[in-house]
Amino acid sequence: MSDENQRVTPAPSVPSVALQRAVLAADEILELLPIATWICDTESRIVRYNRRAVDIWGRAPRPGETHASFTARTKFFDDSGRQMHQARIKDVLATGQPVHDEEVFVEQANGQRLVVQISIDPLLDENGTIVGAINCFQDVTERKRVLTELEHSRRDLHHQQERWNATYEHAAIGIVEVDAEGRFLRVNQAICNIIGRTREELLGWRLFSSTHPDDRGEDEDLYRSQVRGDFDFYSIEKRFSRGDGRVVWCSIRSSTVRDEHGRFLYSVRVVQDITERKEAEERQGLLIDELNHRVKNTLATVQSLATQTMRGTHSPEEFRQAFEGRLIALSQAHDQLTRRHWKSADLRDIVTAATAPYLSSAHEQISIEGAPFTLTPRAGLTLTLAFHELTTNASKYGALSVPGGRISVNWHLDQSLSPPRLQIVWQESGGPVVSPPLRRGFGSRFVEGSVAAELQGTARISFDPEGLRCVMDIPLRSAAIGD
Repeated sequence: MSDENQRVTPAPSVPSVALQRAVLAADEILELLPIATWICDTESRIVRYNRRAVDIWGRAPRPGETHASFTARTKFFDDSGRQMHQARIKDVLATGQPVHDEEVFVEQANGQRLVVQISIDPLLDENGTIVGAINCFQDVTERKRVLTELEHSRRDLHHQQERWNATYEHAAIGIVEVDAEGRFLRVNQAICNIIGRTREELLGWRLFSSTHPDDRGEDEDLYRSQVRGDFDFYSIEKRFSRGDGRVVWCSIRSSTVRDEHGRFLYSVRVVQDITERKEAEERQGLLIDELNHRVKNTLATVQSLATQTMRGTHSPEEFRQAFEGRLIALSQAHDQLTRRHWKSADLRDIVTAATAPYLSSAHEQISIEGAPFTLTPRAGLTLTLAFHELTTNASKYGALSVPGGRISVNWHLDQSLSPPRLQIVWQESGGPVVSPPLRRGFGSRFVEGSVAAELQGTARISFDPEGLRCVMDIPLRSAAIGD
């Protein structure tokens, strides 16, 4: 596809000044974003989009095309088959209320349908007026397919287990015969292994003796109904308290055995240990929740950086350079957290990555000192962006703007305070004479505000004549893994 098809010329009417500035800087920035993204004006004209959006749409919008026209060729449907995506765009532009994490179906030019998760946020100028909207979306077709297959597998297993109707002593699953009074008539070795009791112990018990107290009531009610003849089969998942104190999850399928006159003789209860499956489901749920949380946080961070950067710059090129640097810093932080499976980050690695362009053996301008310190993911992201702002400022106006300038970064843990606190000091020297700025820029406001908001700490920037100084003071519980 040609570049002409990838870039859309704004419609003849003149967009707002705020939207024009965002659009002029959007071409390269949109391509840096990890998910499909497009921007429209208040008339829902599509003014910018990235290649990931075209990949999902299966076609590119025409120059100046409205979303209503585009959806006539690329259709969006909800679960009921109703075409609705255009209405959501209109709602956001009309009310300013965002739409987050809705799933729709996209029908591509070849007829293939994709499941897409969309989030739409209004774009506001400095006066809070809506000047357009930004739509971020991602293809979740494969994820939905995998979840559907898992559900089908679970149902297939359920049907297979329902066909068990005989008791075998050496079966791989637990089997118990229980009379109408709940007395155990017969058990196999597998159920002994599951519950952690001997055969003699179990044959002296009644039903529900080892059932977890929180799960007993429902099973008792169902079994009484089965004995009365209300139904011949039921299934339930519940917990057992083993002889060794451990709690296990089991799937129970209780079938009725009757005499020739239809009277209840006993029930055959087939018991399967599903503890691993339950733990896997819990881990999978946590993983999905964590993934959704990270995506939302990343999008919120990108949007906040874009908004703040736009307010602090005066030209599209200045915006592009500043925003691109902050996105790269954010990406580097994500890389470090990914290498550690999003469990931690190393403080020295973060400082080194932020100042890497100026760390040269032939011309050492930066000194980094401090004991090994493992940060939480939140602290890692926050400090990465803070050090990026400090390094950028030093390269433009401070110690890194002249050959003789020096920067010292050191940290220590002060255990004498209650609670203990991590203290980080950034000190510049040998650069141009520093004087307090007439207006605090985004960088200094971001450093001080993010440390306070994200880490419940403080960051104090002093514009001393001999060199800028930044002291960060962060509670240990907000910064360190395990505290």
